[in-house]
Amino acid sequence: MTTMSRSIVVRRPVRQVARVLGDPSVVMAVIGDHGRAARVEAAGDGAEQWEVFLVLGTMYMGGRVRIDEAGDGALAWHAVSGFQHDARFEAAAHGDDATITVHFQFRIDGLLTGRLAARLVRGYIGRYAESVLESLRHHIEYGETGRQ
Repeated sequence: MTTMSRSIVVRRPVRQVARVLGDPSVVMAVIGDHGRAARVEAAGDGAEQWEVFLVLGTMYMGGRVRIDEAGDGALAWHAVSGFQHDARFEAAAHGDDATITVHFQFRIDGLLTGRLAARLVRGYIGRYAESVLESLRHHIEYGETGRQ
């Protein structure tokens, strides 16, 4: 598994940031502004499933994800089909402000080519994560953003 983490400081109290991160519809709407995200269904145990596709250059990468945790300042999911990955957004106090951190793990098969591809994809996903974090920060600090 390849791991990537990015963080951003949000100039709002951690309580407010945690409330936003705990709402999958808000976070997925921001992700959808940078790719495509649509709620598919609720699983039998109440967990939500979403189709999430990231635009990486000229290609879409993604698939169906199952939200494992939503609330208490965190949102986490794992892939159930498509690109195999796990993601976790979490809020933490940073003085009077808050920090949002996203942790992303993914797997690309193959010995040599898999490692080379993972390095390339890690860079793409890192830039994508920074863009999503900036959009989340802007949404929390200034209100509604993105496509309406």
